[in-house]
Amino acid sequence: MAVVLVKYDTDGVAIVTGDIPPDPNTPIAEPVDTGHVTNQPFIVAASMYCYGLAAPCTPLWQVVQAIDDVPAEITFTRAP
Repeated sequence: MAVVLVKYDTDGVAIVTGDIPPDPNTPIAEPVDTGHVTNQPFIVAASMYCYGLAAPCTPLWQVVQAIDDVPAEITFTRAP
């Protein structure tokens, strides 16, 4: 199992996932709530994931590779 931490300016914002969009300016189409929130590490199966937030943020989404026994971290900031 792998551990992922999604950082954001505010705690408790819902993390969403979905297919990787065609470009950085396109949000995740049909995002699915992961059941996890920002600033709290969570466990996933080792794989590639595309995450975004259920809040205005920059970037709109990020891809993270979750590797067993290697903590992964990505950071979002509030959209201007």
